[in-house]
Parts: sequence; structure tokens; C-alpha cells
Amino acid sequence: MHRRSLLAVALGGVPFAAARAQDYPSRPVKVVVGFPPGGGTDLVARPLAAKVQSLLGQSFVIDNKGGANGGVGLEIVAKSPPDGYTIGHVNSSVVVTNPLLYRNLTTNVERDLAPICTVADSAVVLAIPADLPVKNLKEFVALAKSQPGKLNFGSGGLGSVDHLSFEVVKRQTGIDFLHVPYRGGGPALADMLGGRVQLMISSFGMYKGQVDAGKVRIIAVLSRERHPALPDVMTAVEQGWPNLVVSVWQGVMAPAQTPAAILDRLEAAYRQAVADPEVSALLVSLGYFPIFRGRKETATLMRDETARWSAIIKELGIQLD
Repeated sequence: MHRRSLLAVALGGVPFAAARAQDYPSRPVKVVVGFPPGGGTDLVARPLAAKVQSLLGQSFVIDNKGGANGGVGLEIVAKSPPDGYTIGHVNSSVVVTNPLLYRNLTTNVERDLAPICTVADSAVVLAIPADLPVKNLKEFVALAKSQPGKLNFGSGGLGSVDHLSFEVVKRQTGIDFLHVPYRGGGPALADMLGGRVQLMISSFGMYKGQVDAGKVRIIAVLSRERHPALPDVMTAVEQGWPNLVVSVWQGVMAPAQTPAAILDRLEAAYRQAVADPEVSALLVSLGYFPIFRGRKETATLMRDETARWSAIIKELGIQLD
């Protein structure tokens, strides 16, 4: 009798892969985060992994592998055995915009990875120095149009999510800014605090400390609803730009060919983790909307977002090595 058949018989007629899925997880799971500790993606990944660990009874260990805007970590996940013991916590730039921007990627997201879920949407905000004499987006647009080409926008780099978000804002509002790309959001924020940059766009968590200190003002949220952490800040939609919405989300991926039963088990565990009141409250405090989407919804979201950003990136003519 063939060895696989013998295994099936030994397992009472249950296929071996299915039996492994039933026992999953039977040892620690590695959660690869393609960014350094302390960044936005890492801060979301850790409490969720800890909660999933308690739900499934095995360690879910964060493994930070920074580089190539999350691409290094993604490649590690893509090349790992499809057994559920190496998964990736990603943000949308890693799996949506990176493939559109970079010429020489070795990982093909559609071919090499399987979505498990999304866990949170980011509150993308427009941030300005607190001493700038405007209080909202309408006033800011009027100021920018009165000084065309004289104000600076600072981003975390060419092709970064904040850069692409700015291009959306620029197209929608008609403002004329000089784009100054930095090597990360930190240096850009330092220059904004120093008066050399008048606008930044990123997740709220990046600015929270400076907002609390009275040094940075948030003038709009680029989501359809106000964020609980910023109840008094209107969305751009509320301020008269109905299409000025930017979606930046985080989620979990596995290697392609991971058994469906394992993906289902992980999806269910992360669904419970996102719904946990303590985890949800923490995500809100960090500037996120705790929003769970399962495997099918995540796949659809990725297709829709790829189509949207593809058109924007093509129009801008951005291509990176």
C-alpha cells in the first residue's frame, strides 16, 4: 500500500493534511512583522498576537524583519512552509501598493500568499504645525491656494503611503505643495516641528504625543466616519470633499497552499481577538478603527484597492527599484 494511504488508514481514514489542521497549532507560531519594533504595524500586531495566543493555547511570537517597506518580511512568509506556523502581519502598503511601485519584487502576492483577515483600518489624518493660523481643512486649502508652491509637504519617502495619500489630497483639493520625501516619518515630523514642513499625512498614532503636547494640530480625518480618539475633528467628507477618503489597513497573511482548515482556525481566532473589548479599546487609543474582514472580504478589498492605487500610481508615473 502507498505510504500516503497507510497514513490515511492509520489516521482512521482522515487525510493527513486534514489531521494536521485539526491539531493546529501544536507548537509556537511565528508572526512576521516587516517593520521594526515600535512602529504602527508592530504596535497593532503585538496585542492581537497575544490575544490569539490565549485563545489557541500556543505561543504567537512576533518576529520583526524590517526592510524594503515591509517586503523583506513578506518574502519570508511567502517562502515558509504552508503549515500555519509562519504567518505575516502586514499593512496595505506591503500587499497593495508595493507590488505596483517596485520593479524587482520576487514575491507575487496573489500567487505566493493567502489572506486570512484584516484587523484594523488606520485613522489617516492631515497634520499641521499648531502655530499655523488655520483650524480646519477648508481654511488650510484657502491658505495653500493663497501661497501656491510656497508650502512644503513632508512624507516618509517617495511612493510611501503618506506620499500617495498626499497625491489623493492634492488631486481632490487642488492645492499646490512642494513634496519633500524623507527617510521615514520621524525625520519629516522633526522638520515640521522645526517649521520647515507645513503638512504631513499619516496614521494618527504617529502624531498623538505631539497633539497632546499642543505642537501639532489635526485638521481632517480621511475616513468616512470620525475617529473616537478625535471626536471633535471633522472628516474631509464632512468638510466638503465627499471622495477624499484614504483606506490604510492592517491584516494577516499566510503562505499560499496553507490548508483551508488552518486558515479558518486563524481567521476565527483573529475575529475573536479584534472583538475583545480590551484589545479593541487599545487599537482605538492608537488611532485605529478595529474592523475585522474575513478571508473573502480581504481578498475583495485587496483587488479593489489594487485597482484604485494602480490608476493613481500610473498617472503619477512613479516606479521604484
